[in-house]
Amino acid sequence: MDGEDLDSSVNFDVIRVKNSKKEELTQPVATEVPCTIVVNGNEVVTIMCTPTFMKEFAVGYLYTSGMIKSANDVTKFYCDTKRWRLDVKTVTEIDTELLGKRIYTSGCGKGVLYANVIALSSRHPLESDFSVTNEFVTRCVKWFFKCSSLYKETHGVHTAALSVNVEIPQLYIDDIGRHNATDKVIGNALMNSVDFTRALLLCTGRISSEILHKVKRCGIPIVLSRGTPTHQTVLMAREMGVTVIGFARGGSLIIYSHSDRIVFD
Repeated sequence: MDGEDLDSSVNFDVIRVKNSKKEELTQPVATEVPCTIVVNGNEVVTIMCTPTFMKEFAVGYLYTSGMIKSANDVTKFYCDTKRWRLDVKTVTEIDTELLGKRIYTSGCGKGVLYANVIALSSRHPLESDFSVTNEFVTRCVKWFFKCSSLYKETHGVHTAALSVNVEIPQLYIDDIGRHNATDKVIGNALMNSVDFTRALLLCTGRISSEILHKVKRCGIPIVLSRGTPTHQTVLMAREMGVTVIGFARGGSLIIYSHSDRIVFD
């Protein structure tokens, strides 16, 4: 199958067994490709992803990794769908060695893990007076977990979306990786000059420390998921000034940090 023909899902002939009876049918399966990001001729990373929103993916990944300061830093972009290679030109050279070291700090007797020097520099508390009502959060949750047709078809992708200025999102993006979906949404927002300080990130799956670093890098005050955060996420979120909401299902949720941004009637 030619890479240029790939969509977000691929149909396969399968056999379904239900109540001891088998049935032949066609089943859509989420597409996965190995995507390599190359910056100024230097290979940065290879990530398995869904082959959609590729420029947004490159911009979002490079930004949340601290390698560019804005979408305008990317001067050229080309996606080679034969080799799934994203060639990016930036205004300045990038030091990829900053991505390689992990750093531990101490706080309240518990070690906090930062992925690298760039992540460590983002530990300073986020100052934001942005808040949303519990009722709005509930509306977002109800919309978010019904929005993805690809998830309904395949049950094999994660979804991310960005609510800005206390409005239901206009866009959601699916990917086989939750980090990728988040980067693509952030990349799209960067390319459209979105004000992150008035934003709430919605995502599926576990809220890991890597997701939190992406959120803090952007200055997004609130992140919400149907899943749970890790203990490192909670520790860092309390230190970084980010509101983390997990187990958001229907009308229930758990606020793990900086609950003052959620207003209850």
